Amino acid sequence: MRRTIRSGRPVRTWIVVAVMALGALLTTGPGAASAIDTPTDQLPALEPLQQELADNDLVREPDTGITWLRFTGAPANLGSGAMHIVGRRTKEEAALATPGNNVIPAYQRISRSDGSSYEVPVGLMRFHDEHKHFHMDAISRYRLINSGGQVVRESPKVAFCLVDLQIADSTLPGFNVNPTYNSCSHNANATTLTMGISVGWADVYAKELEGQSFDVSELMNLPPQQYTLEMTTNPTGILHETNRTSPKTTSVQVTIGQGVPVGVGGPRPGV
Repeated sequence: MRRTIRSGRPVRTWIVVAVMALGALLTTGPGAASAIDTPTDQLPALEPLQQELADNDLVREPDTGITWLRFTGAPANLGSGAMHIVGRRTKEEAALATPGNNVIPAYQRISRSDGSSYEVPVGLMRFHDEHKHFHMDAISRYRLINSGGQVVRESPKVAFCLVDLQIADSTLPGFNVNPTYNSCSHNANATTLTMGISVGWADVYAKELEGQSFDVSELMNLPPQQYTLEMTTNPTGILHETNRTSPKTTSVQVTIGQGVPVGVGGPRPGV
């Protein structure tokens, strides 16, 4: 005769029920719930737009005779969170700034899935005396590479005044039809300012603007050759994003050399 507990169930049955209950507790209990509900970072993802880089031309500046390869650059945010950059300094620090040496520490605000956010330092913003506003350092890099794979021209790590200027992908979750970021503070003595790129938006620097060109005068004296014009976003990895350890690069082909048609023009001060 089998031994039973007071409920009348066989001991073996009771053990099975207890094990199942314990398993359910481990699966759906407070520990498991907290793991599921742990907030995650909603990071931006900067990518250069190839169709914008394809907007390039060769022009000769009448006054100097320099031949420029001009190109448009557009970093787009195709991530799950905004690229939100805050500049912050004291009044005393702002008072010490001088033309050519006017910087403000920059912090990236990262939103989380639970509605919270936190900030991390991401270098400096610099006030451009020509443009009369602040730019964020190291947003992109441009390179010109010959058919042998040699880099023949390379820009410094280009700074941008980050704004929502053009829709890049309106289908992304979190996309807002109205731009959020519109300016980068024209106040050289600013103690706080904000810039950025919203989800699904891109900033665009047109080919006519200063910094969006290479002097290719010497290359025009060589036989015609096809070169690779390349743009990389966040090349130093200073910004926190999904592409941080493997910055995104896009490229287009351009032809430079003797006999290649050249227009008239040149770079002009940017915005």
